[in-house]
Amino acid sequence: MWSRVTSLQARLALFLSLSILPLGFIAVVQTSAVVRDARALEQHDILARTAQAASAESALLRRADGAASALGASAAVVGSDSAQCDAIMARFVERAQAYVYASFTDAEGELACSSEGNEGVNWTEAEWQDFAERPRPVITVELGEDNGEQSVIVATVPAFDPISMDLLGAASVALPHSLTDTLLAAQVEDVQLALIDETGQVLSAGTGITDIGVFETLSITPEALGMNPRGITFNVLDDEGVQRLAALVPLIENRVYVLGLWDGEVQNYSVSILGAFTPLFPILMWATAFIVGYLALNRLVLRHLRVIRRRMAAFTFDNPGAGVANLEDPPAEFLQIADTYNGMIDRMVADRDEMEGNLEEKELLLREVHHRVKNNLQLIASILNMQMRNVSDDSAKRVLRRVQDRVMSLSTIHKALYTDQSMVHVRADKLLGEVVQAAFNVGVPQGADVTTEMILDPLDLDPDQAVPLALLANETVTNALKYIGRPENGMPHLTVRLIAGADRLVTLRVENTLGMPLTDHVGGDGTGLGARLVEAFVAQLGGESDVTTEKDMYRFETSFTAFPLEEDETAGEEADETAGVAQTG
Repeated sequence: MWSRVTSLQARLALFLSLSILPLGFIAVVQTSAVVRDARALEQHDILARTAQAASAESALLRRADGAASALGASAAVVGSDSAQCDAIMARFVERAQAYVYASFTDAEGELACSSEGNEGVNWTEAEWQDFAERPRPVITVELGEDNGEQSVIVATVPAFDPISMDLLGAASVALPHSLTDTLLAAQVEDVQLALIDETGQVLSAGTGITDIGVFETLSITPEALGMNPRGITFNVLDDEGVQRLAALVPLIENRVYVLGLWDGEVQNYSVSILGAFTPLFPILMWATAFIVGYLALNRLVLRHLRVIRRRMAAFTFDNPGAGVANLEDPPAEFLQIADTYNGMIDRMVADRDEMEGNLEEKELLLREVHHRVKNNLQLIASILNMQMRNVSDDSAKRVLRRVQDRVMSLSTIHKALYTDQSMVHVRADKLLGEVVQAAFNVGVPQGADVTTEMILDPLDLDPDQAVPLALLANETVTNALKYIGRPENGMPHLTVRLIAGADRLVTLRVENTLGMPLTDHVGGDGTGLGARLVEAFVAQLGGESDVTTEKDMYRFETSFTAFPLEEDETAGEEADETAGVAQTG
């Protein structure tokens, strides 16, 4: 054959043909890879569009889970069998109008409280036993009855005791199918959507919960399909014998899945391998164009992108200049991108500076609020003092004096809040030192040989705990000074101890001696307000109190867990200060 081909052009053509043949084979292989990638992208697109179509439903169910969790925590606090629990449920449904009812089931599986009287989840004994053995959030369906009752989808979340972690029950909220089905039906026109659980039960459908035959016929069970986190696609035969593309995507923590049945033409996306095959010369031209295109792309695009990427990685607020992108001979489009990026850096730095200024301004305003509150409280205390001068009744004077002491304690607290370096947390030991010392100055009887002692561990607290702790200390110290006595063997003594233990466990201990009264005044103002305030402050701290009475000693002690503290720029500046110990004799 070779001897028959004598023309140079023919031989050159033959050589070129033989040399191009491998390129053609490579083109076929690459085209096949492109087809596979295109099909994979199609699958990803179908899954993404299916998940997006149910995004509103997903957000609604997640909010329902969150609402049920919050209601469960509230019921655990107020008591599930109380009228307050019913009020909480009713108020929630009234404010969140999307819900049909909210209820709480106790640990025995009985309906404890509800927004609508006896309306709630009807647990069977087997269902509740399974839930109690494996407490977990569940989503179920309650179909409406013939009497016109709404069909609802119910989100249930277990409630646990925060200390023992024992199961207290389950909180449930119900959404009407008229809402959930409408959301599914209002998304994409070329797909039928339904929500199913891990067992395949239909929870909601765009066709309506009463018209789910097309989904029930398929009998799709996620547990049996080997789901992956991104979902799967597969072909199914519907009840009319039509092959359709189905997509199944996890929606909520492998508990709820969205099932989409797409129209048949969606799966027709395909690229023919034969159609992608081209003559040898065009393939060679394509290869040449590819090489030239790659070099041009690298010159005009990639090198500029690499510069911008490196500048982005180098940017920090401490050194914003390192992130500025300066491109060498870029196209106009990349010059615009670089200018936009550099402008964004300038705006970010300016916004950061403005934010810091706003934070500083807000802190100053907050300090000013505490300052003015302190001044107003001092004014009220002065008015009470003038009123006491005009009152002749000793009992009334004692009541006014006690009110004045409490007002002055509040004034001292607000003074400490605006003079503290940090507005995020408060030095509780310093605050207690000021409040207790003020109580000593007012409450220690004149001429009485009373020894007072404060031992306060350094402690930073959230203001929400520091304030009730200071008020509690004032009440207990005032009470101790009121009943302090001289023991048979020793001097009258009062000790205040603040202990910062492990795991942020805080203990306040107030001790006073008992014995011969130091003054003729015995007892309080007769209202019991002090005792109620002490109970309220202990409850506000989330702690427990204990009272011990011995022959010559009375001790009040309360313990609570301090809240975790937020990060603050001034944190740690006072960490080297030690506990204060003050004595007067």
